[in-house]
Amino acid sequence: MRFPREFKPKPTNWKVVLTTAIALAALLFPIGVAAMPAGAVVSTGDVPRGTSEVERNTSDVPRTSLYNTDAASSLQVVVNKKRPLNPIDYLPKGKVQIGYAWVAKPAAEAYAKLKAAVSAKKLGTLCINSGYRSFASQKIIHAAKVAQLGKAAGERLAARPGHSEHQTGLAIDVSTTQLGCRIGPFGSSRASKWIAQNAWQYGFIVRYPSNAKTSITGYVWEPWHLRFVGVELATDMRSKKITTLEEFFGLPAAPRY
Repeated sequence: MRFPREFKPKPTNWKVVLTTAIALAALLFPIGVAAMPAGAVVSTGDVPRGTSEVERNTSDVPRTSLYNTDAASSLQVVVNKKRPLNPIDYLPKGKVQIGYAWVAKPAAEAYAKLKAAVSAKKLGTLCINSGYRSFASQKIIHAAKVAQLGKAAGERLAARPGHSEHQTGLAIDVSTTQLGCRIGPFGSSRASKWIAQNAWQYGFIVRYPSNAKTSITGYVWEPWHLRFVGVELATDMRSKKITTLEEFFGLPAAPRY
């Protein structure tokens, strides 16, 4: 049908129609901020600079639920005098040989980067004094230390089999070639001091950080004993200024068996 020019219908303004429909729906079915309980916080999606993925929206979540601290194969497994590996004769897969030592692959890859960084800083050439130890090997080491120093003193230096981080393949005892790869004098070296401050960037922590923490970890200061936990966890520990896994995860202290 043709209309005279003055009676021709105007094109529909769909923008007005949609806006009106949305406004009507909001009145009939209030949702969003209007429906939120009093005091609710609306997230804008912004995250403070420097916040890790784990910290995002997880401030009230127990840390043990963010990381697997129980499985022997986990990068974050916590093994100490109160927490044996499960199974106790656990054998890690995918070990890599570095010199005379064997190391779990993730730790080996991180160690290569750490070693390169130490060399770049002209602090010496890192070497691994000890890496993976089997249940049987740890049994021999433990027995030797106890025979040499007595049970109490010996067990502050050597773990019982099944209770050693070395059995996971994630722990390494490091030194420098300039020290003949001996761990004894490592703590006074420039490399040791730099590693204590920077190992977290490569996913390592100094697992037994000071004699003041012996009542928590069960071991005396071992500046050479590095434990790979992954960059994320190491960064979280660094940012919170927490130096032991037991304290970070709120686990019982393990001064003795």
